[in-house]
Amino acid sequence: MDAAALLTTILSAQGPADVFSRRRYRQQYLAYLKLLHPDVCALPGAADAVARLNAYAEQFKALDTLEDDAGTIRRLDERTLRLEGDTDLLRRSYQNYQQLMAFSDAAARNFQRYLPARLEWQQDALVATAPHYLLPLSGLTVAPEHVGWILSRVLEFAAWLHQVGFCHAGFNPESLCVVPETHGIVCFSFYHLTPLNGPLRAVSGRYLNWYPPAVFSQKQATAYVDVSLVQRVALYLLGDPSGHGVKLKKTVDERLIDFLLTPHQSAFQTLRDYQELLHKVFGSRQFHPLEV
Repeated sequence: MDAAALLTTILSAQGPADVFSRRRYRQQYLAYLKLLHPDVCALPGAADAVARLNAYAEQFKALDTLEDDAGTIRRLDERTLRLEGDTDLLRRSYQNYQQLMAFSDAAARNFQRYLPARLEWQQDALVATAPHYLLPLSGLTVAPEHVGWILSRVLEFAAWLHQVGFCHAGFNPESLCVVPETHGIVCFSFYHLTPLNGPLRAVSGRYLNWYPPAVFSQKQATAYVDVSLVQRVALYLLGDPSGHGVKLKKTVDERLIDFLLTPHQSAFQTLRDYQELLHKVFGSRQFHPLEV
């Protein structure tokens, strides 16, 4: 892209995603700055474009540091996240991760790809590593076609957790990453993981309004809790940070929104019903590359 075309792109952009790839924004920022810096570019509007370029880069940089229930999540590189903060919560998450990794049957080996390849202590922090680029869901909005496969993966993972006797109880945008290369997901925090159908002793304080009302009266770790949270995550990804979703009916197929707003009890059955709905809305299954 030459300087004139780049200038037009930046000045007409509505946000950082119109200018940068979230994955490569640092390299792109430096390359674009070399083209448009007022010391080397005499085009009208170059100074304004550089100011916008700086602002957009800062917006993406902010997404490299997130806040979650334990404290702070920092991106160290494309495949590595560092979780810092409340050591008791981090220790609980680590112990729960170890429990999930201890399963050795064929089904477990299949679903363990939805866990970090490694979760290790470094001083007082946990470092999560995966084989591929990790894109946290926090701050992410994607098309319904992408939400389709992301939600399917999270429901698959939730169904496995329930099968082996656990309720995650903390699915939210800061607990999950998407893996664009493999159309996979990675769940990297397990602060509230607890035996399925047992007492629910803790929930995410940051997302209290995402939990179904029954949680606060029954205080039970049911499959319904996880499915409800996963539905909220899907509404978040479709563009409603509140996770409530009603306003999305103006821009997204109503059938998809109605499904996500309807209570569902079983992760496995919800997955089957959702895939049937996706077929009705989008036709035969296709691979939709997620460009980030």
